Amino acid sequence: MSISSAVVVVLLVVGVGIELLCCIGVLVMKDAYDKLHYLGPAAIVGPLLVACAVMTRESLSQAGLKALFAAVVLAIASPVLSHATARALYIRQRDHVDEPPSRLQ
Repeated sequence: MSISSAVVVVLLVVGVGIELLCCIGVLVMKDAYDKLHYLGPAAIVGPLLVACAVMTRESLSQAGLKALFAAVVLAIASPVLSHATARALYIRQRDHVDEPPSRLQ
């Protein structure tokens, strides 16, 4: 086994392990806000490690660049989607949006 193959295996094991732990965390937590905390590493760290493994194996080929692009898109979109989900949950629990105080009064 070469060094690059060992690096690929380690990256994949760590990436899949993080995904598994995050899935278990989502199943165990009762509150939706707590579940959102486990979605962060699952949507950012895991895909980046898998993309690094693909890049190590395939270098700058089409497969490597697609994996890197997908991981970057997930890393950018995940915080935005988590925030939108938390805000929608907040609004749903309170049945309204808190309006800022008017400056005209």
